[in-house]
Amino acid sequence: MKKLFFIAALLTAVVFLASGSAFAADKALFSFEGEDTEGWEIPDWAYEQDDYLGEELDVSRDVAKDGKKSLKLTVNFPGNRWNGAVAEIMEYYDWTPYSTLSCDIYVPEDAPVGLRAKMILTVGEDWKWTEMSRSDRLKPGEWTHISANLKPGSTSWRRTKPTDEFRADVRKIAIRVETNKPAYNGPIYIDNVVLGE
Repeated sequence: MKKLFFIAALLTAVVFLASGSAFAADKALFSFEGEDTEGWEIPDWAYEQDDYLGEELDVSRDVAKDGKKSLKLTVNFPGNRWNGAVAEIMEYYDWTPYSTLSCDIYVPEDAPVGLRAKMILTVGEDWKWTEMSRSDRLKPGEWTHISANLKPGSTSWRRTKPTDEFRADVRKIAIRVETNKPAYNGPIYIDNVVLGE
C-alpha cells in the first residue's frame, strides 16, 4: 500500500513538473542592488533633443520597492509642454518563454500629479522602436506597477502585434517618463524590471 501511494505521489509530481507549473516564477532582469546602473544609461540621442530632459542616472538608496536600492533618474521638466526623460539598456534578449514585462516606478510625494510612464522596446534586425500603446499615470508618494503583455496578438504595443520572432530578438529596453503640463525638477525611481511567464 505504501509502495502504491509512493508511486502515485511520484507520478503526480512528474505531471506537475511536466506541465510547467513548478516553473511559473518571474525572472528578475534588473533589481539595481549593485554599485552601478547595471548598463542602464540616458542615451546620447536624448541629450541632443530639446524635449528630452533627463539630467542624470544613478543607483540610489533613497527608496526601493524591494531590496535597498533603485535606479534614480533625475529630470528637469519646465512644464506647459511635452517633455520626456528616458533610461535604457542595450542587450540582446530572447524572451520566447515569457509573456509579460513589468517594472515599478516611484515619484516623491511632492511631485505633481500628471507625470506618466511607459516601457519601450527596440526589436529585430531593423531595430524597430516599439512603444507601449498606453502610458500609466504615476501617483506621487506611491509605487506604480507598469506591465505589458508580450504574447502573440497582444495589444500592449503601439502599431505592433508581438510574435514569437518579436520576443526572440529584443535589443533594447527603455523606460520613459513624460509630462504634458506639470513642471517637475527632481528624481524618479525605477525598480524591479521583471519578466513573467
